[in-house]
Amino acid sequence: METNDVFIALGSNVGESSQTLLKAWRLLAEYDAIQLTALAPPFITAPVGMDSSSWFTNSVGQLSTSLTPHALLAVLLDIELRLGRVRNGENIGYQDRSIDLDLIYFGTVIMEDEVLILPHPRLYERLFVLEPLFTIAPQFVDPCCLQSVADMRLELLKNIRNNSLDHQDINMSSWPGTAL
Repeated sequence: METNDVFIALGSNVGESSQTLLKAWRLLAEYDAIQLTALAPPFITAPVGMDSSSWFTNSVGQLSTSLTPHALLAVLLDIELRLGRVRNGENIGYQDRSIDLDLIYFGTVIMEDEVLILPHPRLYERLFVLEPLFTIAPQFVDPCCLQSVADMRLELLKNIRNNSLDHQDINMSSWPGTAL
């Protein structure tokens, strides 16, 4: 059975964020069709694109799966629900959340339909995705722009320094206890 290397972003700014991200990561391992490969260290980040006083804990994980992109998305949404994610359809824009699991890359798949866009369309402007991704896969090449994660990260940092994009506060942290 064919498998794909996949990268997912994990984020939380409500409750015990680091613990919640680790729970989500461990729940992924419960699926037979998913093998965990690597988990980046957590990064503490200011909210981007939303008004909130609660900072986020973010990470990126790499896994291998025989699932389709849509089947993996269903797993991610199920784990979010199991960990208390409430999606309020009445609010417009980003909201504080107990857990957010986003499919960033599914191998080299490029696709867009009414449910899923791959690669994730906003990863190029989000240091909270590129910084942890850089720690586990700096040489991974984006199938759309054909740049490595390392090069995309440098370009984003340059755009932030040049004020082409808003400043993004980010600090590396560590997982609580002997988590990994």
